[in-house]
Amino acid sequence: MSTSSVLSDEFIAHCLGLIPLTSAAAMQMRFSRDCNVCDGDGFCEYCSVEFLLSARATDSDQTLEVTSNDLRSADPKVCPSTRLAPSSRRSINTDFEPNAGEQRGILTVKLNRGQELRLHSIARKGIGKDHAKWSPAATVTFMYEPDIDTLALDEKRSWVESSPTKVFHLDPITKQY
Repeated sequence: MSTSSVLSDEFIAHCLGLIPLTSAAAMQMRFSRDCNVCDGDGFCEYCSVEFLLSARATDSDQTLEVTSNDLRSADPKVCPSTRLAPSSRRSINTDFEPNAGEQRGILTVKLNRGQELRLHSIARKGIGKDHAKWSPAATVTFMYEPDIDTLALDEKRSWVESSPTKVFHLDPITKQY
């Protein structure tokens, strides 16, 4: 990978790894761990696909948005799921897109004038049992815990009473929640 953008190589690699790929021949591809041609190295046509990307921002007024549509696959049957392979043409639900039929792709990086991104990547077929990067789903939790100690006593009571699940309570002696 060669880049002159402000983003680190690791960050760009992580973004690329999150782009979903689609292929009509996915079931014929071998898992890299089971491939007997490359002994599990994942560098053969039976268990991996090469992608190339080359982008350079030359316009001085605008930033160049590099998206998943800019990835060029060595195998035309495998492509980012935002761009359909020729063998898997189907109608796309474009209800949420302002320009129906225009697929922007997944934003990877924004380049300013004079910046460039060139890379060669290899996508391998795998399952979540081997590594979390192949897991189709993940669990993320977030808990917001506001600081109400700075509120007046009446405001604290009002805030505690407004909780629909009654998870907070106000101690009558310490006046703390």
